[in-house]
Amino acid sequence: MNIIIAPDKFKGSLTSFEACEIIAQAFKQVDSSVELSLFPMADGGDGFAQVMKHYRDTDTVDCKTVDPLERKINASYQWNATKQIAIIEMAVASGLTLLKDEERDPLRTSTFGTGLLIKDAIKKGARQIITNDAGTGILSSLGFQFNDANNKSLKACGENLLNIETIIPPQVIPDITFAIACDVQNSLYGPKGAAYVYARQKGANDEAIKLLDDGLKHFAAILEQQTGHDVADIPGAGAAGGIAAGLMAFFNVQLKSGVHMVIDASGIKSRIAGADLLATGEGKIDEQTLSGKVVSELASLALRYNIPVAAFCGTVELNNSQASKLGLRFVETLVSSSVTKEEAINNARQILADKAREFLKKFIAK
Repeated sequence: MNIIIAPDKFKGSLTSFEACEIIAQAFKQVDSSVELSLFPMADGGDGFAQVMKHYRDTDTVDCKTVDPLERKINASYQWNATKQIAIIEMAVASGLTLLKDEERDPLRTSTFGTGLLIKDAIKKGARQIITNDAGTGILSSLGFQFNDANNKSLKACGENLLNIETIIPPQVIPDITFAIACDVQNSLYGPKGAAYVYARQKGANDEAIKLLDDGLKHFAAILEQQTGHDVADIPGAGAAGGIAAGLMAFFNVQLKSGVHMVIDASGIKSRIAGADLLATGEGKIDEQTLSGKVVSELASLALRYNIPVAAFCGTVELNNSQASKLGLRFVETLVSSSVTKEEAINNARQILADKAREFLKKFIAK
């Protein structure tokens, strides 16, 4: 029996690499003769760079940078010198996990630290930057200056978006391409824009959300006025914090599905045709899963070859009809009537192993 194991992370408990190994070991305990192919997966979220490193043969570069409040920290990115490609994950220098709950304020925080990582990669000779976020802080770190109506320089942060009247680029704009992992199609501003969809989870209240939304609208107008680029209505411009739009006006920027970037890099497409089963999974399978996440994309891929798909997850919020439409033949959850969510997170390794063993026994028996 040939089985492909390709889960995403179980956020807060297991990385995709750990989930792969746990499921694989459990399957081998049931049937030592099974042939297993392991493909740790990711979308454009946390863990993206490590999964891409696994497939892209990159080296880890350590770098001095700053956190979202511009305090000095050390972070790293992935570098392939031969192909001149850097893979930079926003979370390592600009992620929420670097802040205390009371420090989370998208009006004050900045992606400047991510920009310093990009700047370091450019010095190494990078021609392409693959990342999963963008912002005015990045532009600032690359030498762009933002001035107000009095020609006074502004710090690159959310609360100053509404005050920007002039964007002054550096004398030489780096000749690089950005590939931004983007798994949603939100517009830049408005009810489905960056501020209203994402800012609350980053610590913004109602007043701050409106201020950010107005700022993004104003920033887009300034960009169009100065560069001729209308970025406001580009699908995905509101993803990743919303200000990928700034990069679009000055660089060659490609918004790509993070899942597709990982799938293409992994080579899983060339191995799936002869499989008897695809085992995938993630922390929670819900309506977001339907919109181009790892589980849905892999299920769609397996469906082309009529390969049954088993999904392991912490919880599932889809009904049987939705799961079936998604292409999932089997869904196994870690949370149950006898296991709480907290217990499932704390004991994810053991519970996932037990679920995987029980599932394969039933699958073979059929």
